[in-house]
Amino acid sequence: AKLVANPIFRPVYGDGDVFNADPMPKTLVTNGAFAISGSDKDGVVLDRSDSYWNKSAVNLERIRLVPMDSAEAALDAYKKGEIDAVTNADFAPLALKLLAPYEDFRQTTHSALNFYEVNTKNAPFDDRRVREALAISIDRDRVTEGELDGSTRPATSFLPLGATNQTKITLDVDRAKQLLESAGYPNGENFPKIRLLINRNDTQQRVARTVAKMWKQNLNLDTETIVKDAADLELARNSGTYDLVRRGIVLPTIDESVSLEAIFGRSKRPVSGSETVFPRDVRTIDALTPTPLPLMLPSTGGPSDDILTFDNEETRETSAFETFTEEDAIYELNAIPLYFPTSYSLVKPYVMGFEINGLDAPLMKDISIDSDWQPNAAGREL
Repeated sequence: AKLVANPIFRPVYGDGDVFNADPMPKTLVTNGAFAISGSDKDGVVLDRSDSYWNKSAVNLERIRLVPMDSAEAALDAYKKGEIDAVTNADFAPLALKLLAPYEDFRQTTHSALNFYEVNTKNAPFDDRRVREALAISIDRDRVTEGELDGSTRPATSFLPLGATNQTKITLDVDRAKQLLESAGYPNGENFPKIRLLINRNDTQQRVARTVAKMWKQNLNLDTETIVKDAADLELARNSGTYDLVRRGIVLPTIDESVSLEAIFGRSKRPVSGSETVFPRDVRTIDALTPTPLPLMLPSTGGPSDDILTFDNEETRETSAFETFTEEDAIYELNAIPLYFPTSYSLVKPYVMGFEINGLDAPLMKDISIDSDWQPNAAGREL
C-alpha cells in the first residue's frame, strides 16, 4: 500500500499520448484537486475540480501555469507582480547570490545526484579499497562551495532524501592513503593514470579539474580528463573504454530501492544458502583476506579479490533475494557521489501553503492567498 501511494503509480487514462498534445486538450482526464480548463501557447489554466473528493478543503479556484523562456524572464515577471511564484528556474550563480538574502527566495535539495560511475571491470578499480580511497580523498565541501558557488549540497551518500543516521562518505586523506597502500600502491606508485570521462560542459570540466587536483595532492594519482559530447560519451560508456564516467540522474521517487536501481541498475542481488556477514562498524584496515565478500552490484561487475575483513564474523541463512540498500552501496562504492543539485523557487509572502519538495512538484491543493497581507517595512521581499 505504501508503494502504490507514490506519485509514480498515479493512474493514467489511456496510453498517455494525450500528454504529448500541444496544446493540451481540456478533455484530459484528471483525478486531482484541479482540472484543465484551458491550454494554449501562453500556458495552462487549472480550475478547482467539482469531482474532487475533498473539494471543500481546496482554497484556490483557479491556477494559471505560465511558461517562461528563461529564468531571467521569470524573475522580471515576478518582480513586476505578474506572477506569484516561480519554480523550476535555472538561476545563474550570480543571481542566486543576489536572491539569497530575500525572504521569498527558497532553496530545496532536489531528488537528483551527480556522481562518477566506476568501471569495476578494469583493474585496479575492481578493488573496493581503491574505490574507497578515491571517494574519501575528495573534499566535497570545496567542490560545492568553490566550483559550484554553493548552489549544490555535498553528496556524502547516494540518496538526498534518505535517513540522516546512516554511514557517510567523508573526507579522510590519511585513511585513503592507507587503503591505497594496502591495495599495493604506496604513495600512488605504479597506479595507472585514471581515465575520467565527462560531458562537454564547462561546470563539469571545472569540477573534474578540481577532483583530479585532489587525487594528485592527496594520493599522488594522475588523471586524464576525457571530454566528449553526449552521444560519444554514451558510446564510450557502453564500450567500457573508461575508468570513471560522470553521470547525473534525477531520481524518480523517494523510495530507496527504486532510487538505487535508477543509479546502479538492478537493485537486488541473488544469494542462496548461507553467507558470512561482515559487520561494517568494526572495519579494520590492515587485515586482508583473499576471500571476496558476497556483496555486489550485478550491473557493474563482481566484488574485489582483495577486500577488508571485519571482526565478529557471523553466519546467517539468507533468502533467495536480499534487497540492496544504500548502506550496501556506500560500502561497495561502485560509484562515487559528488553533489546533490538544488531546486530554487520564489514565492510571494501572501501565498500560503506553497511548499517545494524534493521532486520539485508543489501540491496546489493546500495553497491559499492571504488577502489581508501587508508588506512589512523590515521585510526583505522582492
